Amino acid sequence: MTHSRGEKFDDGEFHSSNSDDYDRLGTAIGNNTQLTQLMIDNLYNKIILDVINERFYDGIRNNSSITELLLHSIRPRSGGRIRYNSIADVALEALRACQEKNILTKLHINTMQLVSSAEENRFVESLRGFTNLREITYIHSELTDDQLLLMVEAIRGYALIENLELFSNRIGNAGCEALATLRNVTKVNFTHNNIGNEGMIAIANSLSENNHLRDLIVSSNPLDVRAVTDYFSRALCNAASINDIYTSNHTLESIKCHGLFGGSVTSLLEMNKKTNKRHVAIEKILLYHPPIDIEPLFDLSLEEGDSGQDLKALPHVISWFETAAEAIIDDNKLSANDLEIKKISAIYQFVTAMPMLFIPASLALDNGIDKKRKRSSD
Repeated sequence: MTHSRGEKFDDGEFHSSNSDDYDRLGTAIGNNTQLTQLMIDNLYNKIILDVINERFYDGIRNNSSITELLLHSIRPRSGGRIRYNSIADVALEALRACQEKNILTKLHINTMQLVSSAEENRFVESLRGFTNLREITYIHSELTDDQLLLMVEAIRGYALIENLELFSNRIGNAGCEALATLRNVTKVNFTHNNIGNEGMIAIANSLSENNHLRDLIVSSNPLDVRAVTDYFSRALCNAASINDIYTSNHTLESIKCHGLFGGSVTSLLEMNKKTNKRHVAIEKILLYHPPIDIEPLFDLSLEEGDSGQDLKALPHVISWFETAAEAIIDDNKLSANDLEIKKISAIYQFVTAMPMLFIPASLALDNGIDKKRKRSSD
């Protein structure tokens, strides 16, 4: 059955028991400039479409409007009757035909197991020709780690890839580690696979270099959420230093799995939902690195030839706290009063470190401040 369907597809379908009809259908497809989604479905039970129907595939090659292709290739159970040498041949031939125009943005594959290296190679070579893909769905197909690795290598560097739906396969830790090397994907669905703690830790460790991934779905996998919580907590907010917090991951917003993350992971994911990622970083600094140490800024020199302690950094510190006030305006985790106390504390650090820059010299001498500073410097 070759058709457009349902919510995402226009209503319409075609099926025939006459192989010649598919040649004529190909001609119609080639001349159609309105068809945007094509689904080739139920290859085993109802249609008489084979790789020898060249005019059908030529029609796909000539079409300049199909941007979404869905292939549903059901293999018969043991003992079932097979119409062709390999049912996947038809699906792979249709996929190869779409390479001609390279306008596919969405590829959906449902229940199509690749059972030979020849099929794997044909599929991977086809993927290499789709540089405009944004979404790949490969589900219920017993996809293995090795096959996923081949897929990842084929699409690596494709800047537009956003969504990978890979549920109900045989993907394990190795496949998860391979996918963690991709940097443009915003959503990954690994539901019903064989991913354990090692694969999840690989994803957590990759977050420091991944500022695109927003949604990670790993439900129904043999992993222990408690064992990977600390890895994700550190990836989302490494509290070792202010700079480490600033360079932590501020984009991952959701992790769906069986079991709840402990510690602060849930709270950090919620913070990451803010659009302004600078505000996210500031809020994490305020919450997870108190008190803020301003001392490294005391000797900041903004102009060549400047030396000694000055107040060049103070306006920047005050400005930072003003931005911080914007960052927490809609958040109950830190009150405006708490922020004001931190701001005063930062200013106080400047005052105590450089009192001569705040107090008139005569008054400082009268109170012995200058003598105290000299003794302390000695």
